[in-house]
Amino acid sequence: KVVELNSKTKPLIIGERINPTGKRDLQKEIKQGKTIMIRRQALEQTKKGADILDVNVGVPECDEPKAISQAIEAIQGICETPLSIDSSDPKAVEEALKEVDGKPLINSVNGEKEKIDSILPLAKKYGAAILVLTLDKSGLPKDSKTRLKITKRVIDKALGLGIPKEDIVVDPLTLTISAKPEQAKESLSAIKKLKAKGYPTSLGVSNISFGLPNRARINADFFSLALAFGLDMAIIDPGDDAMLRVAKGRIKRKATGGEIKKFLDNALRPVGRIAKERIKTKLAYRKDVRARLRDAILYGDKDNIVSFVEEALSKGISPLKINSSILIPALETVGEKFAEKEYFLPQVILSAEAMQRAFGRLKKELKPSEMRARGKIVIATVEGDIHDIGKNIVISVLENHGYEIYDLGRSVPADVIIKEAVKNKADVIGLSALMTTTMIQMERVIKELKKQGLNFKTIVGGAVVTKGYAKKIGASAYARDAIEAVNIVKSLIKERT
Repeated sequence: KVVELNSKTKPLIIGERINPTGKRDLQKEIKQGKTIMIRRQALEQTKKGADILDVNVGVPECDEPKAISQAIEAIQGICETPLSIDSSDPKAVEEALKEVDGKPLINSVNGEKEKIDSILPLAKKYGAAILVLTLDKSGLPKDSKTRLKITKRVIDKALGLGIPKEDIVVDPLTLTISAKPEQAKESLSAIKKLKAKGYPTSLGVSNISFGLPNRARINADFFSLALAFGLDMAIIDPGDDAMLRVAKGRIKRKATGGEIKKFLDNALRPVGRIAKERIKTKLAYRKDVRARLRDAILYGDKDNIVSFVEEALSKGISPLKINSSILIPALETVGEKFAEKEYFLPQVILSAEAMQRAFGRLKKELKPSEMRARGKIVIATVEGDIHDIGKNIVISVLENHGYEIYDLGRSVPADVIIKEAVKNKADVIGLSALMTTTMIQMERVIKELKKQGLNFKTIVGGAVVTKGYAKKIGASAYARDAIEAVNIVKSLIKERT
């Protein structure tokens, strides 16, 4: 089957369902070498209107080159839909390219030298199209201008190898607005600029709503806005009727700043109602600074919390008591509300920011003996993963419990993590991952630690990580959330001493 991208066919729909992230049954089937669910998803997505099928079989402890070859053979045996090869393993990409019929799309290559050197030659050799991601070792740039610089670097290399311009698609990427609302504007701006340079664009649309309620509505709203800015392709669930209505042009938008503001207001208003809830006004409440401090954490009142801390100090409440008896229990309540889906990511972030400001003020009052760190922790999101919201929340909570944190950031190679742990004499190494394709880097870190004879305690976590996986790779512990991480880190350091 031939799929053309032009003004009459756009937007092309890339079906995202053949992906094991968060799907235990599919993960199990891939490990067993079966393809029943993969074939079913291929047929269902094609029937629903997918123009291209994205194929991702990245599961830890799985022979990915063999698994992706089997998946492609199975899909091609029942449908003619073109395929997108979604893998971070060059060996798996090449095995897929050998198996696939026609011209596939490689998902993806980015500005990292290793990716450019390993993926672009394969695209040239097998005549595949490429999806270029606008990030590099430093992660995803905050502004569209820098994203375009990365794109130019990759495209120049591709053209130099003889890959035709018409075989290049660019994904300017979008992060969740629950953490950084302003990034929606940069992603849309990048689409517009790339279109002006003659390059078709694609987006994984559902990333925009991570951590928010009403995800389906937010995704469809953003999709319609992205199309107005010139988006050509979208990686979505073809079974989502709201998204298909947008794809068929039934919802029209204008590419303006006003429309971006309208989108953000509509998406964030439900959580804003909780985050901005007014403090109670009863006389007894106004006199109780403990209650105000507690609610400042619960509702993320970062503007007033420092003044509440100062008032509590003036009334003779010790810094340690404010932190351990008022602030930390309040933050634990926030964590419980998030787990129960009463709170969403924006509220958790606001609460963490309020906590940081409060603790920043309290530190000025603590005695040197009280400031002594409970332990040193090196923490990072593993190589290839640009997600850091969860990691940052864990850091905030650990800092408030008195731990000294060395935050290495996102997409950090194993050797850098180990080097920094040795340099800073860490007690614990914390590893985070949000994708099945990157969580395998956790095992790489732990294997290298053992190889070098280093006895650091390790704790792992993230949306796709499980207690079972942590045990399999030899991690010292697994933490489901930030509050659990505190208790586990405490016990790990006790074991170490």
